[in-house]
Amino acid sequence: MCANTSQDEIHEARSRYAANTIRSADDLLIIEQSGRPTAVIISLAEYRRFVAWREERAARRVWVLERDPRHLMTANQWQAQFAAPDRIAAHFDDVTEEDLQAELDEALAATRAAASRKGS
Repeated sequence: MCANTSQDEIHEARSRYAANTIRSADDLLIIEQSGRPTAVIISLAEYRRFVAWREERAARRVWVLERDPRHLMTANQWQAQFAAPDRIAAHFDDVTEEDLQAELDEALAATRAAASRKGS
């Protein structure tokens, strides 16, 4: 696309939307090229909110990554963290989902019955 076409489109948009003074500062204008959205014009206040959100998100990501325990231990140490739960889970390999659901339903019913007796 040549530069003149872009300028023509911008000038056309300026003449079309500059007269519209009723638009809210929070409204946005979607720019399309060949019927496909390519850009958005937003208010300066909205842009500043976006930049602040993006910076806060980046800072939060740094904070989380600094506290990630995986970078403080080797891969073997990290995997060892899951060894005990895996050993416990191995004892239940023969339990079907139906059996587990029945046990959960029974435990939930007993808990609700005990709570209702206690509340009475």
